[in-house]
Amino acid sequence: MFAPLVGVRVLELAPFLPGPFAGAQLLALGAEVVKLEPPGGDPGRHLPDELFAMNNRGKKSVCVDLKAPGAGAFVQRLVAGFDVVLEGFRPGVAARLGVDYDTLKQPRPDLIYCSLSGFGQTGPRAALPGHDLTYLAAGGALARPGHWQGPPQRPGVPVADTAGGLFAALAVVSALLRRAATGEGAYLDASLTDAALSLAACRGLAPAQSRTHLHPANDLFTCRDGALIAAGLLEDHFFDGFVAALGAAGAALRAPQYADLASRQRHGDALQAELKTLFASRDADQWEALANAHRLPMLRVRSVAEALAEQGPTAPAPAFPVRIDGAALPAPAQPAPALGADTASVLAAIGYDAAAVAALAAAGVLILPTTEPS
Repeated sequence: MFAPLVGVRVLELAPFLPGPFAGAQLLALGAEVVKLEPPGGDPGRHLPDELFAMNNRGKKSVCVDLKAPGAGAFVQRLVAGFDVVLEGFRPGVAARLGVDYDTLKQPRPDLIYCSLSGFGQTGPRAALPGHDLTYLAAGGALARPGHWQGPPQRPGVPVADTAGGLFAALAVVSALLRRAATGEGAYLDASLTDAALSLAACRGLAPAQSRTHLHPANDLFTCRDGALIAAGLLEDHFFDGFVAALGAAGAALRAPQYADLASRQRHGDALQAELKTLFASRDADQWEALANAHRLPMLRVRSVAEALAEQGPTAPAPAFPVRIDGAALPAPAQPAPALGADTASVLAAIGYDAAAVAALAAAGVLILPTTEPS
C-alpha cells in the first residue's frame, strides 16, 4: 500500500478542525499521529456534529495539562521522539505554555513545527479571535456571489479551515522532503485567511459583486420534489444538448438570445427564470436520468452520507481523495481515540514505565483515562 510517511511521527497540539484535518491527511499517507489533548479533551469532542469523529480516525490520544508545573519539560522529552508538531493555539499561547518552536527544537533540532492560526503569527489581526466565516470574509472569499441571482452566501463546508489544513499538510510534506536532503527542520506559519485568499484569487481580482465568473445555466435549481439539481450547462454543446434532449419542452430555450455563451450571460436573468420554471416541472431523479441518457453534466445534490455510501457500502469515512497507481487509500479502520486512551503505549515508547506515568499523573501533568481502553 502507498504509505510514504510510514515512520513519520506527528504530535498534534491543535483543536477543532484545521490542525486535525491536516493531521488526518498526514495519517492517510502513513504517518503516526498522536493528539496531545487538554483536560476535558479537544473541544471538538463536545460539538454536536461528527467533526471530531471524522477528522481523528486512527489517531492516538494523550491527555496533558500544559498549565501544570513540569508539563513543559514533559513535552520537551516527548517531542524528541516526533518529527512534526502541529500547533493550533492563538499566537503567543504556545510560548506561554512552553511548547513553541524555539523551545521544542532544543531537544529536536530537525523538528518540523507548523502553527495553524486564523490570521497568521504576525500582522494587525494576529491576536484576534475568529472562525471559518470570518477568515473567509477577511480573505475575500465571501465578496463575490456563488449563484447567478442573490447576494454572496457562506458555503456549507468550512472552506478556510480545511484549505488551511491542506496547505499545512502540503507544507509539512515539503519540509520533510527538504529535511531528508539537508537535515534541516522548519517553522511553518499557516494562515487560514491566507488559505481562503489563495482560493478566492484563483479567478483574479474582479470587483465585489461581479457576476463575470457566473453563468445562468451553471447553477443549482429546485426540482418538483424539493430536491436540488446541479446543472452545469455552461458550454454551448452542453446547453444545446440539453435543449435537444427536452424536445418540445425546451422550445423557450431555443430563443436567439440564448444561442451562445455570451448571449446567455447577457440575458441571464430571463434565462434563469425559464430554467427555474422548467426544473420545477420534474423530480430531481428524472432530471438526472435525462442527463445520464444524454451525457449532460447534471446531478442531484447528494448529502454527505449519500456521497460516502457511493464510495462503498461499508466506508466509515471518505477515502484519501487521490488514487495512487490506480488504487484508493482506504480511510483509517480505527475510530477516533477515547481521551487519553493511548497514554501508556505512547509514553512506554519513549522510556516511561508505569511508575513514571503514575508520578506524572499525581503531579497533574497527565490525566489518565478512567477506564482501560478496550
